[in-house]
Amino acid sequence: MRTPVVEEPIPSVSHRHAEDDPMAAVSRWLSRASYDPATTLALWSAGETAPLLVGWEWRLVRIDFTPATAAVTGLRARGRHIGPYLMGGAEHAMWWLLPLGEGGVRFAGTPGVTPYPKGSELFVPPPGTYRGGRVWVLPDPAEDRWSTLTATADLREALGAARAARTA
Repeated sequence: MRTPVVEEPIPSVSHRHAEDDPMAAVSRWLSRASYDPATTLALWSAGETAPLLVGWEWRLVRIDFTPATAAVTGLRARGRHIGPYLMGGAEHAMWWLLPLGEGGVRFAGTPGVTPYPKGSELFVPPPGTYRGGRVWVLPDPAEDRWSTLTATADLREALGAARAARTA
C-alpha cells in the first residue's frame, strides 16, 4: 500500500516576509489590546486606523507635547528605557502606554497629563505608518525590549524634573 503524500502549501512571499518582519510582531502585539485582533490587523493591512482598548494590555496617559518632549529628553539623559508611545502632531500630544498595575492614577492632577480610564478606546494607525494625524514612536523592533513599556515611575520622574526646570 502506498502512503499518500500530503503536500503542505508553500507560504507566499508576503507571508514569509510577514513572519520575518519585526513590524509584523509589533502589530500582532499591539492588536492584542483590541476587541478583535484579527479585525485590527486587517484594518491596519488596509492602511486604516483601528481602536485599541485601555486597560487590557496596558494603561494610557495623554501628555501635552511640550512636557512629553521634555520627558523624552529626561528619560534619555537618565538612561531610562523609553517604550512605545503614540505621537499626534495636529493634536500636539503623545499617548504613553504604561504597565498594568502601575496605573495612570499617579498622574492625576499632573499639569498637561490626562489618564485614560479602563475601557477607553484610542484609534491608532498601523505601526510604521502615519495615519489619522498620528504615528507610533517605537523602540527598535529588532531589539529584545521593543515590547517593554516605559516604567510609570520613570515617566513621572521625568515629567516632574521637566516641570521643575521650567519653573526654576
